[in-house]
Amino acid sequence: MTSKAGKNEPVWDQTFEPLMKVLLTKKGVKTKSASEVGKKKVDYFRGRDFKRFALSSEDLLKKKCLKALESCLEGKAPVNDKEAERLGTELMQRGFIYKAEYKSVGGSDKKPPKWPDRLGRTPKQDFDLEGFYVVAYEGGKGMQYFLTGLIIFSVLSICMFRVWPMWAKIGIWYLSVIFLSLYFGVLILRMIVFTLFWIVGFDFWIFPNLNDEYCGFLDSFQPLYSWEKRKDDALMLLIRFMSLAITAVAVQQIAETHSLADIQDFVHASYADVLDWGVEKLTALPHTERAALPDLEELEKQLKEDNASETATLSAEDVAEFDDKDDVIDVDAAKA
Repeated sequence: MTSKAGKNEPVWDQTFEPLMKVLLTKKGVKTKSASEVGKKKVDYFRGRDFKRFALSSEDLLKKKCLKALESCLEGKAPVNDKEAERLGTELMQRGFIYKAEYKSVGGSDKKPPKWPDRLGRTPKQDFDLEGFYVVAYEGGKGMQYFLTGLIIFSVLSICMFRVWPMWAKIGIWYLSVIFLSLYFGVLILRMIVFTLFWIVGFDFWIFPNLNDEYCGFLDSFQPLYSWEKRKDDALMLLIRFMSLAITAVAVQQIAETHSLADIQDFVHASYADVLDWGVEKLTALPHTERAALPDLEELEKQLKEDNASETATLSAEDVAEFDDKDDVIDVDAAKA
């Protein structure tokens, strides 16, 4: 690892960087978080897991990390512990990882746990398959800067929701309804399909990693499905048979009273009601043009008040005119 002139951002060795990237993927080694003494939280992995990965990933290493293998193992994948250690040593020498050890509270000689939550850097930096290794590799920060800016922009946009144009508010509402409809639709479909296959003795899942919190966005949709035959005992077979009978009776009863068109019309009407409800709520928010317009009841009330006011004004004018006529008659009578 070297540094750019005038900058603190590291430049990682291009020969071994692909190996480090593969190592940190889902197909690589398992990592955990821990507190490093005197520093912030770090991610680390165990040497034994690195060995297991290096000795069982020949095709992946040759496909993604051929230059690294050519640099230290003559282009061959490691086949024993010594070669796996050499590969780890190359990563350590280039600053991708460094060795750490368990640091107990109070400095007691307690046996280190399987996955310690408190680590400290060791004075002697040599690679062995029983140690713990902190990941120093950070990768390119361009994506991090982009995601940070996107988060800031999203937060500011949400805070300024009241001043959004009406078309943007309605557009967000439609997108939200569409997204939630697709998500819950997939969940319902998964459950229905799983139940049908479970009754006949199979575990069949569409998007089996959909709700796995340890998977990324793209990994949540891989694989497309999973298929496994069940190995149930006699009691479970009886339960599956009863479930099949109950499902058949329920489908028959529903088919006698409802048709597919009825269900389709119900879903369509409910969906349209939800969309209209959201639009009405948005257009009725304060500081909007719709909220400033009076409804029909207010218009009728205002019209009645205007008519009453006009009638009262006309009555007052008639009374005044009548009083003026009386005054004229009194004057003429006095002259006479």
